[in-house]
Amino acid sequence: MNKDENNNKRFNTDEIDEIIIGRVKPHIYAFSTNTIPNYLKVGDTYRPVKVRLDEWRQKYSNLSKEFDEEAMVSDDTFFRDYAVHSFLENDLQKQRLTPSETPKGEYYSNEFFKEATADDIKAAIQDIKSDFEDKTQKYQYYNFEDRPVPIETEYKSTGTWTPRPNQKEVINNFKKAINKGRTKLLLYAVMRFGKTFTSMCCANEINAKIVLVVSAKADVKEEWRMTIQSADNFDSYVFIDSNKLKSDDAIIKK
Repeated sequence: MNKDENNNKRFNTDEIDEIIIGRVKPHIYAFSTNTIPNYLKVGDTYRPVKVRLDEWRQKYSNLSKEFDEEAMVSDDTFFRDYAVHSFLENDLQKQRLTPSETPKGEYYSNEFFKEATADDIKAAIQDIKSDFEDKTQKYQYYNFEDRPVPIETEYKSTGTWTPRPNQKEVINNFKKAINKGRTKLLLYAVMRFGKTFTSMCCANEINAKIVLVVSAKADVKEEWRMTIQSADNFDSYVFIDSNKLKSDDAIIKK
C-alpha cells in the first residue's frame, strides 16, 4: 500500500465508539413505559443517555424517552437526580411508585413519579439553577475535581448579632465561671435556644484562638458555618471542616 492509499483508507469506528466513551457531562433523563402507565422514570447518568436507556430496555423493552438535558449549573458544577426528585416530591407533591403499585412480574424502581411530565422536570431544573445562583442551599451540588464533592457555600454577612436576654445571661454566667477558674463547663439549653451563636459568643469572651466542634450529627455543620460566616461578631474566625483538614495538612497554618 502506497502513501496515498494509506491516507485515503477509511476506518469504521462504530464498534470502537460503542466501547470507548470520553467524559460526558451528567444528564438528567426520563422515560415512560406502557407497562407502568401514568408514571415517569427520572434518573441521571454520566454516560450518553442512549447507552443508559439501552440498559433500561433490558427491564422495560418498550420504554420511550421523554426528557434529556445536561445536569449542569456551571462549567464544572453539576447536580444529581436526587435534587429533581426532591422538587417533584416536595414542591409538586408527585408520588413515587410503590412496590404494591408495580405490576406483577415488572421490575421495581422507586424513581418513577406519578403523573410527572417533562415540563415538571424543566421546572425542577430551573429551580435548582436558581437555588445555585442564590446560594439558598435547597439542593446539593458537586464538582468534577478528583471526585464529586459537595459545593461549599459562603454565607454573606448579615451584620452584628445582638444576644437575646436569655443568651446574654448564659454568656455572663460563663464569664463568671471562667473568672473563678472553672475549666469544665456545660451549656444545657432547649431546642432553638441558639446554642451555636451563644457558644461562639462565649469563645469570644475568652479570646479563643481555636474552637473545636465535635458532633455525632454531621448535619449541624452547616449551622456552625452559617453562624460564623453570617454574624460579624465572629469575623476574626475562619470556618474549617474535616474535609478541608483531610485534603490539606497545612490548612491551619495557612
